[in-house]
Amino acid sequence: MKSSNIKSGDTIIALGSTVTKDGITDRHRELAEVLAVGKSDIFARTSGGRVFKIPSARCVLVEDQHCSLTLETLVPKIGNLVMSFTERFSKVEKTMGVLIEITDMPGRIKMATLLQGEKKEIVSYETLIVLE
Repeated sequence: MKSSNIKSGDTIIALGSTVTKDGITDRHRELAEVLAVGKSDIFARTSGGRVFKIPSARCVLVEDQHCSLTLETLVPKIGNLVMSFTERFSKVEKTMGVLIEITDMPGRIKMATLLQGEKKEIVSYETLIVLE
């Protein structure tokens, strides 16, 4: 991307990589705010406050002007096809199924029971998104 498309105050995703003798082994992304724009490089600041220099060609402009910041996630209901994503000990677990039961016991985490064919799976209700 040319620097002329990026201006001070814009939000970008800065892209990096890890290179070994085998080539690129890992890709890195950092959300940042543009502080200054040069001919082909920019200065940006991460959300943690770190300022860095990067070629504008390694940046993707984030356009959020059409984003509604007040929208809430869709509330899963009984009968919905849903997906749950959780992370435990750095392992991501994905569970899909039909929501058949919601258990809301005072003082405890709200739970959901999903039907996967003949099998039932219990997950945290807060980890659900509606698929259909």
